[in-house]
Amino acid sequence: MSQIETFGSPVEVVSGFNSTNINKDILQSTKPLVLKGFCKDWPLVKAAAESSAAALDYIHNHYARVPVTTCITPVKENGRIFYNSDMSGFNFSANLESFDTFSKLLMNESYSNNPRGVYMPSTDIMKWFPGLDNENKAGIDYLNPIKLLWIGNKTKVAAHYDFTSNLACCVAGRRKFTLLPPDQIANLYPGPLEFAPGGQEVSLVDFTNPDLNRFPRFAEAMKVASVAELSPGDALFLPGMWWHHVEGLDAVNILYTHWWRESPAMLGKPTNPLLHAVMSLRSLSYEQRQAWRNVFDYYVFNHDINDLENIPERARGMLNLPVDEEQIKKLRKELVNRLDK
Repeated sequence: MSQIETFGSPVEVVSGFNSTNINKDILQSTKPLVLKGFCKDWPLVKAAAESSAAALDYIHNHYARVPVTTCITPVKENGRIFYNSDMSGFNFSANLESFDTFSKLLMNESYSNNPRGVYMPSTDIMKWFPGLDNENKAGIDYLNPIKLLWIGNKTKVAAHYDFTSNLACCVAGRRKFTLLPPDQIANLYPGPLEFAPGGQEVSLVDFTNPDLNRFPRFAEAMKVASVAELSPGDALFLPGMWWHHVEGLDAVNILYTHWWRESPAMLGKPTNPLLHAVMSLRSLSYEQRQAWRNVFDYYVFNHDINDLENIPERARGMLNLPVDEEQIKKLRKELVNRLDK
């Protein structure tokens, strides 16, 4: 095992913003930002200031009696949510339980000197805890965010990225985020695409005990890492595609996230063409792959509207931006037809 002496620089902190005066420019930043005290006046944060039990009771008052996903890791895993030893499965059990049962499990482990990891992953507030969002507003409903609760003890979620941007509000306990820009993917050793603890591919590196003999490039990633430690009432703005390792620092931690995307949902997930590209392009020769890279650069990654000036607008089809809903429906039908052949 090898250790890294320096483990990230602090994320920039801004203050003076809350749900009534959130600056839209902040939510367009290309780098993470900590919003100090952003949600300190929320009823949920105030309940958590009384006690962890009070925070869980507050949430329970909005509970829709729909079972929640409850993940348990053995003591020996030290709260790490990950694969098992041979990556044939995961190192935790996941069951559907009532929120009452989950809360009791969490509180019972909070009294243990060697607790098991207890974790409720992304849970949609609108379905499981309706009305909670009306009392704890981030002021960004104009973005139509998906609002999620994450509750656990001293758990560690492996580094991963999300397509969406995120305003993550720490409402109970402390959370540590270790953040890396998208261009560090090769230095983070991502695991399988189709099979991951949270559905999104994760870094195979244990951030709290990195093995640099096995993952030597991880040291390079840490040179550009940044760290945000959130206290109750703080929020983190995290741009889409940034890698983030999340660690709960207290016996009870509650995070309230808001996810939104820049493009319309009808355009689908970018992971869809990625999976298709892996299937159809990776087996080509190096020369062929480089040729297709040029094609993708031209039409997608380095697209310039001026490149189309020699094509009449009525003949541009899907190359026109923005693509309308009718075009999308036709394109999806065409893709399905081609994939079925």
